[in-house]
Amino acid sequence: MTMQTMQTRQIKQVTHRTPGAGPAGLALALEVAGELHTPVRRAPEIAPAVVPEAAPAAVRRRSADGRERRRTVHG
Repeated sequence: MTMQTMQTRQIKQVTHRTPGAGPAGLALALEVAGELHTPVRRAPEIAPAVVPEAAPAAVRRRSADGRERRRTVHG
């Protein structure tokens, strides 16, 4: 089977009940898009079993000599 034959099978024929109004026929475009791309339901979102906690103050990033890290102020 050639690539051209495979592509031909993927084309779906859509009938139009609404007359097109030129390139700006929004109603026709929405109807065709609705026929070609049926809505798909999303999978339910599942919350993680364990929520990680924030690091305590003693574990936060510090410099080598024990001081907290200084941030440069721009502006």
